[in-house]
Amino acid sequence: MVVVLLWYLLCASVAVGALLDSSSSSSIQADVLSDTVFANESFYVDRNEFPSSFKFGALTWAVKHEAASHEDGKSDGLWDVFSRNGGAVQDGTTPSLGGDHYHRYPEDIELLVDLGMDTYRFSIAWPRMFPSGTGEENPLVVDHYNNVINKLLDAGIEPHVTLYEQDLPQILEDSYGGLLSPLFIDDFVHFANACFSAFGDRVKHWITFDEGNDFIPYSYATPLSPPGRCTIGYPFYNCTGGNSSTEPYIAAHNMLLAHAAVVDLYRNKYGAAQEGEIGMAIWFRWYEPLRNSSEDVEAAQRATDFTVGWFLDPILYGDYPNSMKSILGERLPSFTKEESARLRDSVDFIGLNAVTTEYATTDDDVMNITITGYFEDWGVKLTNYRDGEIIGPYYGEYLVPWGLERVLNYMRTKYNNIPTYITQLGYGLNTTSVDDVIRVEFFSEYLKSLLAGMRNGADVRGVFAWSLIDGFETFYGLGQRFGLYYVDDSFERHPRLSALWFKNMLNPNLTVVSRS
Repeated sequence: MVVVLLWYLLCASVAVGALLDSSSSSSIQADVLSDTVFANESFYVDRNEFPSSFKFGALTWAVKHEAASHEDGKSDGLWDVFSRNGGAVQDGTTPSLGGDHYHRYPEDIELLVDLGMDTYRFSIAWPRMFPSGTGEENPLVVDHYNNVINKLLDAGIEPHVTLYEQDLPQILEDSYGGLLSPLFIDDFVHFANACFSAFGDRVKHWITFDEGNDFIPYSYATPLSPPGRCTIGYPFYNCTGGNSSTEPYIAAHNMLLAHAAVVDLYRNKYGAAQEGEIGMAIWFRWYEPLRNSSEDVEAAQRATDFTVGWFLDPILYGDYPNSMKSILGERLPSFTKEESARLRDSVDFIGLNAVTTEYATTDDDVMNITITGYFEDWGVKLTNYRDGEIIGPYYGEYLVPWGLERVLNYMRTKYNNIPTYITQLGYGLNTTSVDDVIRVEFFSEYLKSLLAGMRNGADVRGVFAWSLIDGFETFYGLGQRFGLYYVDDSFERHPRLSALWFKNMLNPNLTVVSRS
């Protein structure tokens, strides 16, 4: 059970205050913390319990952390334009304020080294690489990412590169509707081919798409993410155009076909020479049946099918889940035999972004309404309470570490234990404070659940902390902070308590955190 140790906040505040006074932005002087800060057993995680080959890293996204929104020829991406719409971002900020990683990447690589991490996951900005969306790549940007990759390798850090992180060039959205058009497929293949050609001799780990199963519903069934389309008159939202009952499925279908085409390109043209691997990352929220009844078990499985199976079944088995085909009928696009064959087993690994859990039960009210839309299609009601008891502590997200073990067991049994990485593990807080003891608790408890899942046989190869630094968190703007390092208004980095915790855990000779 997670134990919230809030009484450590005071001593943590004193210790981290001393830390910030005595350390540079790229180095942590761990000895300023006494063992009494984290003497409790609940914070202790032993790096040696993980295999020696297991990778620990952190990550950033181009759209969230690079800033430099129009430097070196970069054009607008979806979030650059969308964030300028009044009310689209809670605090009115834009990606231009997101951490300045584009200029400060050498400093950030030093932070990774200082933490003792051995891998780093980042994305390549499509609107920066191809300001016109396609055509000739931008040589300044090719040089930039070459410099990033080379500096990582010189520092002994293994790069993991993601191609698409919600940053479609706006020009492609304007010209043909982005993901709603099959034209997206060829343009994405063109972009990926340029990346493999320029960087693949040194990058051995690629991800095509990240969390498409999460952001597509918010993009095409709500106005919360670009392009912000949904059915006019759709309950709860004031959209100006779209179709919530079809467009999420069309966008996902084109994304899956683009993924398959890029994997086919990589394996046939680059794989043998470059000796790399390629996969996809998904958002995996675990859905636990509210009751041990057949109705709630089916509801939980249906919710999982409409979120996880929606993407994993096609790329591993070549088709959508039967539950989706039965419920959606002709609203769900179908694959040809050739497309299905290309999709099947089109990953070498799966990335899992898994941070929370909810209870699921059948929603009779939704099942009986006539309006159709992605979220209504599940026929599921989600709740965080069972018999009046909350599922886990809440500080902006529910902390439910046992859900991660459930996720790993599901991947092991449902998807033949395909190799996985925990490609995003992090906890957002609505504060700039460096005293993030709650985040320390999150990481320690979730890594214990990760170990439990691995002991049960789950093939997990590494974990990435979200995120290395604070950034622009899409519709939250700068209001929600995930960084191991706080980024102030001048883009200076300041280590949080969670950074100290990781440094201690990854460097056994330190004794900041110890067993009681």
